[in-house]
Amino acid sequence: MYKCYQGNIVSGTESFSLLRIIGENLLQLGMWIAAGYLLWPIVSVFGLPLLTVLWAALVVVIQILLKKHNCSGCFYYDKLCHLGWGKISSALFEQDSGDPNVGSKLSLFYIVPPPIILVTSIIFAAVGKVAWIYWATLALYLVLNIATFLLRKKSCGLCVMRQVCFGSATK
Repeated sequence: MYKCYQGNIVSGTESFSLLRIIGENLLQLGMWIAAGYLLWPIVSVFGLPLLTVLWAALVVVIQILLKKHNCSGCFYYDKLCHLGWGKISSALFEQDSGDPNVGSKLSLFYIVPPPIILVTSIIFAAVGKVAWIYWATLALYLVLNIATFLLRKKSCGLCVMRQVCFGSATK
C-alpha cells in the first residue's frame, strides 16, 4: 500500500459482494457505450466515427492507467473493492507500482468528460436533425450518469480508503 495512505485508513467494508461489483461495472459500461453512441454522428473521417473511436481508446487507456496508478497502492489491492478493481490491478500490476499523483489526475476522467459529452450531444441534437433514438440515448446517458454517481457515492462511503482515494466520490 502506498505509504501516503497507510495512516489514513478508516473503518469500512473489507470485501464487497460480487453482485454489487457486477452491477456497478455494468452501469459504468452502459454509460461509456451510451457516450460512444452519442459521439458517433458528430465527427466522421473517411466514414469512421472519429470521436467514438477516440472515446473508446480513451476509456481503455484511462482504465488501465487507473488500475496501475490508483489501485496498485490501494488497501483493496488483490481484494474485492466495490468495483472489483483491486483484483484486476493485482492481475495486471505489481503492488505499489504506480504513482498516486498520476492517479489523482487520472481520476478527473470521472468528473470532466460526462458534462462535456452531455453539452456537446445536446448542442448537436438541437442543431442537427437527429432521430428520436438519439434523444432517448441522451436521456439514458443522463440517467446512467446520475445512477452511477449515486451508487458510487454510496459504495465509496463504505470504503476504507474513502478519506485518501483520489477517485472517491465521497469528497
